[in-house]
Amino acid sequence: MKITHDQKETAIEDMREYGTMQHASKVCGVSVRTLNEEMRRSEVFKRRVLEARAEGKQNIADKAVEMIKLYASGELPKTDRNVLTANIALANAYEAGFRGTTQVQGRIEHAIRVITAVPRPNYLDEPKEEMLLDPKIKLIKENVSD
Repeated sequence: MKITHDQKETAIEDMREYGTMQHASKVCGVSVRTLNEEMRRSEVFKRRVLEARAEGKQNIADKAVEMIKLYASGELPKTDRNVLTANIALANAYEAGFRGTTQVQGRIEHAIRVITAVPRPNYLDEPKEEMLLDPKIKLIKENVSD
């Protein structure tokens, strides 16, 4: 199904506002599949749709940040935590660098080390003379220290 020029323009304007093809398809009265097929047919339409979607996502992020600022400044009388959480999630998703860059410092080891309460042997005492298989070879005593 081919869509008209007016439907294309309506879809692009809606994408600039809301950022999604789903909403744009409902407004212009065609399916998302039809919009995708039209994007495959027309390279110019595809470029305009991608630009409109990017602009729409930026608009969503701007609205979310504005709402967060209103809550933070106390201009809204009652804080709705669900709306605030949703706006933070939208700002994180669409606003580049909203949370800042996350850097992991150090290294996380995933190996589990078992620490026991068995006392360590006392290495400061002189080692005992051991019998070797060949009695002609004598053991040299050495002071071993840690």
